[in-house]
Amino acid sequence: MPACVLPDGASMAYADEGAGAPILLVHGWAAHRDFFRDLRQRLARSHRVLTPTLRGHPGVGQGSAPLTIETLAEDIVHFADRLDLRGVAALGWSMGAMALWAAAPRLGARLERLIVEDMSPRLVNDTDWRCGLAGGYGASDVAVTMNEIKADWPAYVSRFAPRMFAAGVRAERPELVDWAAAEMSKASSASMASLWASMAAQDFRDALTRIAQPMLVIHGAESQIYPDGATRFVANAAPNAEHVVISGAGHVPHLEAPEAFFHHVEDFVRTTRRPELKSGGAIS
Repeated sequence: MPACVLPDGASMAYADEGAGAPILLVHGWAAHRDFFRDLRQRLARSHRVLTPTLRGHPGVGQGSAPLTIETLAEDIVHFADRLDLRGVAALGWSMGAMALWAAAPRLGARLERLIVEDMSPRLVNDTDWRCGLAGGYGASDVAVTMNEIKADWPAYVSRFAPRMFAAGVRAERPELVDWAAAEMSKASSASMASLWASMAAQDFRDALTRIAQPMLVIHGAESQIYPDGATRFVANAAPNAEHVVISGAGHVPHLEAPEAFFHHVEDFVRTTRRPELKSGGAIS
């Protein structure tokens, strides 16, 4: 497995499969590159697919840099520079989308198009924003989450992981839910607490308006993590975005509805769309 040495000496392992135009897959919080195993194998039939595991996650050290969304974004930019990636289609699932939004201005022309999988530009809800984490998650809940993560990470994962999946998937494919929970449990509680705090501090609502690349925003119709309004906001805020909803899927549509997800991504990356062609809001 190749690795990219980061500026502070940390080493980021990644999978590099296939040939052709590059696609970068960036995983979510507490996950790792193999959460994309099926998708990357499908895409690698006609693309070069690069799938790193982000710092602080299972199998990759934290290094000396602070464990924040900004650091993850810097790592992605360094990764793209070191491999001299050009014309990249980048997919960010959940936290991975935040890292890519933060990286987008520095990636510049290297980033050709962007795919967002079930993510809100702001996690914390308040009186003016109700499209953060489901259940009305507010600023006062952040400290509670941090304490739960630090006190008993496996117990926290056992509660959180099943919520990532739609009810039908939990009933029909319990082994998938169990696998995800087991893999997430391998993460460091301290690292995950640091990243949770950083995610909760982010607000990309304004930044989205300055990301000009074509953007595909994918929402799982049965997501229990983010409401439909979150991804619709992203698609409407970005100047050249379209919004699709995958039925029967929750927060992880690339695992829950792999065929439909793959076709949406494949169609998007194969279609050349110029930013000036979009007028008005998102396409649903």
